[in-house]
Amino acid sequence: MKIWLLTHSEELKKPSGTGKIVKDVLESESDIIVWSRVNPSEAILALSPNNTLLVYPCESEQQRSLISLTPAIDNIIIIDGTWQQAKKIYNQSPYLKTFPHYEIQGVKSLYKKRRNQKNIGLCTAEVAIHLLTEYKHPAASSLLEKFTEFNQ
Repeated sequence: MKIWLLTHSEELKKPSGTGKIVKDVLESESDIIVWSRVNPSEAILALSPNNTLLVYPCESEQQRSLISLTPAIDNIIIIDGTWQQAKKIYNQSPYLKTFPHYEIQGVKSLYKKRRNQKNIGLCTAEVAIHLLTEYKHPAASSLLEKFTEFNQ
């Protein structure tokens, strides 16, 4: 399984960004892709919707009920940015709508470095920790440890 961080360029400038922690822990099992509206990433465009999930709020109740985490998923795309940036990335990238969506529900953020803009919002590292834990990935505990240290 590979985690693709589709990252807003401003996120890379912030010391409070957690995408870098995900990349540090997962190394070759993750990639940071800087989002561009006019030049979409060839790597993201090449991913198959058959084995890729986009972690983003579902657009409809039907979509939410159909999508779950399965062993057949090889790629997970996480939009890395503030809620406003993530919405912009999603809305200005029609190719993202071709991927099945997965929405994390019922998990409260513990992130302290920035004020969360939405009650349901998780930072990028928390999303990755959730997914790695669900998949029983061996790096889940390492990422949780690094995030906890970073978040103090």
